Amino acid sequence: MAKIYDVAGEPTSSLRKRKAALLEKLSVPRDALRASCVRQFVTCGKPNCRCRSGAKHGPFHYLVQCVRSGKTRKFLLKSSDQRQHARTSIAAYAAFQERFEELSQINTELLRRGEMVE
Repeated sequence: MAKIYDVAGEPTSSLRKRKAALLEKLSVPRDALRASCVRQFVTCGKPNCRCRSGAKHGPFHYLVQCVRSGKTRKFLLKSSDQRQHARTSIAAYAAFQERFEELSQINTELLRRGEMVE
C-alpha cells in the first residue's frame, strides 16, 4: 500500500518546489529489482533423514519475483555477495517507488487545483 503524503494543505509554490527537488533526485536505479529475498528451511525426500525429526536443511536464500498472477520466478542465491546485491537492489527499487509515488501525489494535487502539470 502506498504511503500517503500530506499535499492537500501545502501551498502550490511549495508543491512545485518539492516536485522540482524530486525530479532532480528521481532516476531509475540501474540494479533495481522488484522482488523479495526469502530464507527457507526445507525437508528432503529421504525417509530416515534428520530433517524428518525437526532439524531441517538450510537456511537457503532465494530471490522470488512475481511475474504475473499465479506465475513466480524463484532461484537460489548461492553466495553472500549475491544475497547482499539482491537486498541492495530491492531496497533501491523500493526507494525509487516511494519517490515516484510522492511525485504522483503532488501531480494529482496540482491537477486537482487546476495547475498545469509539467
